[in-house]
Amino acid sequence: MNTKHVGQIGLGAVGYHFAGHLLKHFGALMVYDIDPSRIDRVRGLGATPAGDVRAVAARCDTILLSLPNPGAVRDVLTGSGRLLDAARAGMLLIDCSTIDPETSRWANGECVAKQVRYVEAPVTSAAPGGGGTEGAKAGNVTFLVGGDDAAVRDAAPVFELLGERYQHLGLVGAGSIMKLVTNHVSGVITLAVAEGLVLAAAAGFPADQSLDVMKHSVADNYVLDHIMAPRLRSDDYEPGFAVDLMHKDHVLAGELGEKLTVPLPFNRLAAAVFQMMRAQGLGGRDHAFCARFLADLARVDLVAGGKLD
Repeated sequence: MNTKHVGQIGLGAVGYHFAGHLLKHFGALMVYDIDPSRIDRVRGLGATPAGDVRAVAARCDTILLSLPNPGAVRDVLTGSGRLLDAARAGMLLIDCSTIDPETSRWANGECVAKQVRYVEAPVTSAAPGGGGTEGAKAGNVTFLVGGDDAAVRDAAPVFELLGERYQHLGLVGAGSIMKLVTNHVSGVITLAVAEGLVLAAAAGFPADQSLDVMKHSVADNYVLDHIMAPRLRSDDYEPGFAVDLMHKDHVLAGELGEKLTVPLPFNRLAAAVFQMMRAQGLGGRDHAFCARFLADLARVDLVAGGKLD
């Protein structure tokens, strides 16, 4: 991997922390985001802002993408961004976006046509504190990687810099599939934990007591300990991992289930609940806010326990 010219496109909650790590290691980083305030924030760390994505492609040999959805990836590569029009042969594109496998395979095909090497690498984490923003900040994420062996070997130094481990799961598409599987499971568990807490609160048990009981029971799980409990106790629901993104991932997992003729009834329910939250203007809150949302629907005091008048 040529480490002299590194760029990043997408500076959201996770991308911001990735940019900080890349800057500290390489000493320079060219960045772009459609939100100027995000560029300004990373410029304050020492990054060089680019006027558009083509400027990043023209200057950089390795580019990290951290984008919110499949449409954004398509737009950056061949839509209004036209990154691939400016890319040089041999450039390495590491896509950390959570997207569907069809979009990953499409992106790989477009890159191959331009002699650009493409590696998909969506992120997850099982470290204390949760994945998402906190994992990116701590540098303990896991990359779920799809791509050919040579490109993945060249991308490995970036994975080792930004995360704790990476798993090469196969060709492009494999990483995206497993990321949707993990987020499907995480979202369903999050809602199950939230429902249990609300049910206990309606019966008079305060959240702290319920969390302690569940932790020492068959209901104990990673989401309870490292996502829900810290959020409830701090009353801090800033992402984190936003409701908008969790909803998007459940929709993508559902589409994958349709293609593979796998029924996913719990996925449908989870997507519906997160969509309800989005309809109430809660899409920017951390997905753990679902406990508060369900408590409000039930007229329950989640923290103190008991029904509200």
